[in-house]
Amino acid sequence: MRIRRRILASAAVLFLFLAAYVLAAACPYLEHRQVSQEFREQIGRTEFYGDGPGGERVAYVDDNTQALLLRLQMIESAREEVILSTFDFNDDESGKDMLGALRHAAGRGVQVKILVDGLSGFLDLRGSEWFQALALEENVRIRVYNPVDLLKPWRLQARLHDKYLMVDDRLYLLGGRNTTDLFLGDYSQKPNIDRELLVYRKEQSENDSFCQLNAYFDQVWELACSREYVCGEETEKIKEAADRLEERYEQLTDRWPQIRTEPDWETLTMETEKITLLSNPVEPKNKAPHMWYALNQLMGSGERITIYTPYIICGEEMYRDLEQLCDDTEQMEIITNDAAGGANPWGCTDYMNQKERIWATGVTVYEYLGDHSLHTKAVLVDDRISVVGSYNMDMRSTYQDTELMLAVDSRELNERIREEAARDKTFSRYRTSGDRYVSGENYRPKELSWQKKLYYGLFRVITVPIRKFL
Repeated sequence: MRIRRRILASAAVLFLFLAAYVLAAACPYLEHRQVSQEFREQIGRTEFYGDGPGGERVAYVDDNTQALLLRLQMIESAREEVILSTFDFNDDESGKDMLGALRHAAGRGVQVKILVDGLSGFLDLRGSEWFQALALEENVRIRVYNPVDLLKPWRLQARLHDKYLMVDDRLYLLGGRNTTDLFLGDYSQKPNIDRELLVYRKEQSENDSFCQLNAYFDQVWELACSREYVCGEETEKIKEAADRLEERYEQLTDRWPQIRTEPDWETLTMETEKITLLSNPVEPKNKAPHMWYALNQLMGSGERITIYTPYIICGEEMYRDLEQLCDDTEQMEIITNDAAGGANPWGCTDYMNQKERIWATGVTVYEYLGDHSLHTKAVLVDDRISVVGSYNMDMRSTYQDTELMLAVDSRELNERIREEAARDKTFSRYRTSGDRYVSGENYRPKELSWQKKLYYGLFRVITVPIRKFL
């Protein structure tokens, strides 16, 4: 009996500890903040439209192999500095391609700065001989944003979700691709569909998007929560990794000789009138929804709105904003993953729980079911503004994570993405006001396996209390 009481007492203590830990991680984010009047006025003064050709040009990057090749070409063309910021950086095949190219650039005197989210720092960089081999290079600095600290659970939720690569003051890539095989190259059997923008600075102008992104990077890089990642000791294993990275770089240039030839960036890109960087606050804490507010102001200024998002996880404030946008615009539509084809089970099951509420706002939701999962994050406003970047339409991207989007005034880019949206709708279904589904000509229903039905059923229950943090 005494042993039983001790076991029960120990279990009770453990339960109370776990409950307190979960509360410490969750409570700081339970109440959603509002944007300040100062920020409202700032967005109100922002001019998103230009009045003629600007000094920055863009290319729309819609292919994973092209995305990897462009990164390697950009790094190879670097003369002074390379900056890489990413949520997820793996030492898989494409990751080693990037590590080899970055190491080679550092070896010829280019300053390399890498900023990685703390979750990837904990899961991927920690103890990896590949990243340690790169960190040993004289011209390389690596920092980890908000490293995972289990003793500070209130900081675990805030993550760096930015994804961009900058080279000198001439080129940058920004979008939704992580530095992993799912998004780069042809290494994955089940790649994610993603999009990003290559920006070429033909002419420098005051406070253009390059200036904005440089200032943003410096702000995050200098945060107290951005900690240096270093290699403590050069072991034989790390030396071997360094040699293999050099070999891999040589193999890459044999496979893709065009890496050594700098592209004609002007020919590769299209004209824009203006590019504006949108961002969330950068501190690792509960955030005011700067990105969501700015996107709402942009969408509210138009009549035809199309949103691409991998999943939809709205809070009460977001539902109200969506209802208002449907009232204020002629066309409000969202293209997202069909639950049978989405790669994120949390997002898929929350949509299954919430779709009636989403439809009730008046938005038309196209449930995409193509060959691969959709990971694109974009917003189209009429026929001029295209917004592309890392922001998912969920509460995590709205209130917890850093996020970046580029608002581009370009009819040509807008037309390109609208053509893509029209094609993707043929692989989608949507529900009419008469409560029936209409399928596109290329939509092929996919029956969930019994295993998927089982864990989707489980996830539909689990997601209810934790949907703010998905």
